[in-house]
Amino acid sequence: MNHAAGRHLQEWRLLSLLLLVFLLLAQRGQWFERLDNGLYDTRVSWDGRPAPSDILILAIDETSLARVGRWPWSRQVLAQVIERLTQAGAGPVLVDVILAEPQQDDPAADAHLAQAIAAHGRVVLPVFMPGAGVATVRPLAQFAAVARLGHAQALVDKDGVTRRYLAWEQGDGVTYPHLALALRAVGRSPSGAAAAIASAGSTGPSERLVPFAGPAGHFARIPVVDLLDGRVDPARLRGATILIGATATGLGDTVVTPLAGVNGAMPGVEFVAHVLDAERQGVLRQTVSVPVQMGVGAGVVVLYLVALLLLSPRRALVLTVVLAAGLPVLAWTVMTQAGWWCPVAAVVLTVLLAYPLWSWRRLEASLVTMTRETARMEGLLNPSAFALNDTKGPHFLDPVESRIAAITQAVDEVADALAVDGDADQARQYRDDMMRHLAHDLRSPLVSLRALADQLRAGSPAEHAAMIARVDACARRSLELTEQFLLIGRAQSVEPHQFAEVDLVSLLHNCADDLWEDAQTLGGRIERRCDADLALVVGDERLLRRAVLNMGWNALRHGPRGGTVTLSLQLAQGHCELSVHDQGRGFAPQEFAALSQRYASGKAGGSGHGLGLALVQLVAQKHQAVVNIDHPSTGGFTMALRFVYSP
Repeated sequence: MNHAAGRHLQEWRLLSLLLLVFLLLAQRGQWFERLDNGLYDTRVSWDGRPAPSDILILAIDETSLARVGRWPWSRQVLAQVIERLTQAGAGPVLVDVILAEPQQDDPAADAHLAQAIAAHGRVVLPVFMPGAGVATVRPLAQFAAVARLGHAQALVDKDGVTRRYLAWEQGDGVTYPHLALALRAVGRSPSGAAAAIASAGSTGPSERLVPFAGPAGHFARIPVVDLLDGRVDPARLRGATILIGATATGLGDTVVTPLAGVNGAMPGVEFVAHVLDAERQGVLRQTVSVPVQMGVGAGVVVLYLVALLLLSPRRALVLTVVLAAGLPVLAWTVMTQAGWWCPVAAVVLTVLLAYPLWSWRRLEASLVTMTRETARMEGLLNPSAFALNDTKGPHFLDPVESRIAAITQAVDEVADALAVDGDADQARQYRDDMMRHLAHDLRSPLVSLRALADQLRAGSPAEHAAMIARVDACARRSLELTEQFLLIGRAQSVEPHQFAEVDLVSLLHNCADDLWEDAQTLGGRIERRCDADLALVVGDERLLRRAVLNMGWNALRHGPRGGTVTLSLQLAQGHCELSVHDQGRGFAPQEFAALSQRYASGKAGGSGHGLGLALVQLVAQKHQAVVNIDHPSTGGFTMALRFVYSP
C-alpha cells in the first residue's frame, strides 16, 4: 500500500471513530429524543382503529354536574350508578375516583357504595402514587376489600406529551398492575385473574408505548345523568366494560397525547380506555433498550462508512439519501409489524454528518494528489526545476484557488515541454508516451473532482458555492486542455492511409449544433449556410470536426457579445471552402503565424490555452488544406479551411 492510500485509510479510520463516538453518546444521552418522538407521533397520526362498542365511558361531564350538583358527589350517587350497571348486566367497571377518605356528612354512603361494589363483583379502583418516598394513597379498607386495585400512572416525556405507561408499579412493597390490566383480570375467573396479574408483573418490560386508536373523544361517552334518569338502553350496557371518570373541563386529570392537536387534551379515564383496547387487541409497543439501539446504530453507521470508502461520490450520495429516508420508514415498519420502536434520529443525523465530512476529505485529497503528480511530471521533464509548491503561480486569499492556480501553471509548463518537436524516433516515442500518460493521469482525478463538485453543490452551505464553482471551472478547463493534447497527438501521428471519406455538409451541421449551446450561454446566435447536399473529402472526421469547433469557439469568445456566427460551405471548381464568420475585428493574416503557435493567446490575460488555432493549422497541414484569413468588405472576420475537392 502506497503512502497516499495509507493516509487516505487512516483519515477514514479517524473519521469513523469520531462519528461512532458521537453516535453512541447521542444515543446514550438521548440528545435527539424530540426528533424521535416526532417520528413516532407522525406514524401514530397515520394509524387509527375503530372504537370497540363494548368499551364505554360513563362521563362525569358538565351536563351531569348541572343535574346532580357540583363535585364531589355523595357516594350514594356512585352506589346508585354501580347498582344500575349491575342490574343491566354490565361487565368490568372502573371507578376512576380516589376513595381514600370517608364521607363525613353521610357515613352510611360509604357502606352503601361498598355494598354496591361487592354486589357487582368486578369493580376496579385506582391507587395514587405521589412519588418516591411518599406513601401510596389507597382506597378505604372497606372498598379495597371488595374491589381490584390498580395504578393509573401515565409517563410524561420531556416535551410534555404522554406516550407511555407502566404495566405495573410498586408502592409500599406491593405491585399494582395498570388499571387496564386490572380490568382485563376481573373479567376472568379468579384463578385466571391471579395468573394475569402475576404474568403482567413478571414478563417483558414494564414501560410500554400506547398505540392510540384516535384523538380525544374517540370512545363513546354516556353522561352519568342519562344512566340515572333511565335514558340508556340496558342492552347497550350488557357485557360492556364501563369506565366511570371525569371528562368535564377542570375536573380530574388530563394528558396531552400525540393526537392532542385534533381535539385537545385527553381525559385520564379515556387514556385508560386506549390502553385497555391496545391490551385486548395485542398491539402494544415497546421501545428497544438503549444497548440494543447502540449496537444496531453502530452497525448501520459502520457499514455506511465502509460504503463511503468504496463507492464513487455520486453513488455515495444516492446511498445517503436512501438511508436518510429509509431508516425512519424501516423503524415504522418494525414498530407496526413486530411491536418494537427503535429510535433512529441519531443514526440518520450521523449519516447526514458523515457524507459532507468525508466529501470534504475527498476533495482535499484530490487537490493534494493533483499537486503532487503535476510536480512529479514537471520534475521528470525538467529535473533541475524546483518542486511545485503553494507559492508558485498567482496568489489568492482562498488557499484552494491558489492551489488550483499552481496546478494550472504546472500543467501549462508540462504542455510546453511536451510540445517541443524533434526529428529523432526516440524523441517522438518519448513524446507520444508522455502525452498518453498525461491524458490518462490528468483526466481521472479531474473527472472525479467534477463529480464531487456536482454532489457538493446540492448539499453544501451557501458560502461554499463560489469555491465549488471555481473548482468545477478549473476541472472543465483542464479537461479541455487534455482533449486538445489528445487531438494534437492524434494529428501528429495520423497517416493519410488511415483517412476515410468525410461528408463536409454533415460535418457543418453537426458543428453548428454543438456550438448552439455555447452561443446561447454567451447571448449569441449560430447560423449556417450550405446549398450542397453532399461534399465528400478524404480525411479524419474527428480532427476536422475539432478544427471547425475551435474556429467556432474562437469566434464566439473573441467576437462581440450577442453577435452572430455563421458557418458556411462553398463548393467551386477544384476546391471547397468551409468557413466561420463572425462580426468581430479578428486579427490580421500576418498575425496568424504567431497565434497558431501552441500556447499563444490573442491578448494578454485572454481566455484559452493557445492550442485551438495550433490544432487548426496542424489539421489543415495533414489534410493538404489551406487556412484563409479574410476581412470581407461587408464587415466582420472570416476564417476558412480550403480543401482540394473533386465532385
